[in-house]
Amino acid sequence: MGSFTITSPPLSIARELWRLGEPDLASRAVSLSAEQAVDIGMRAGDLDQSGEARAIWPDGPSGVTSALVLAAVEYLEGSMRPCARHRRLPEKNLPPALQASEAELWAALTPVARALDRRRLEARE
Repeated sequence: MGSFTITSPPLSIARELWRLGEPDLASRAVSLSAEQAVDIGMRAGDLDQSGEARAIWPDGPSGVTSALVLAAVEYLEGSMRPCARHRRLPEKNLPPALQASEAELWAALTPVARALDRRRLEARE
């Protein structure tokens, strides 16, 4: 298991995909399981730490977002590629299905954090 994981719930992954011009992938990402989100987060952590995300998408969004959406695209499509946009669309334009309060986003993170903790415990055994 990688040493760095970008922990993000399916709803947040879907929101980032939509904001970066990938509405079809966003509609698929919103229904990912917590375990699938952990898979994406682990891959994203590897992409971020290795510098591969920046090499593949040098003009992509800042922070770990590039790595997260590259990993999500790879997971959902089978191969990695940058998103259609490198600058995010405004959050206020999110479709209703992807709108959420800060409290709802934090609550959506709980099952993903639990799945990650479970994996880490299993890896120690």
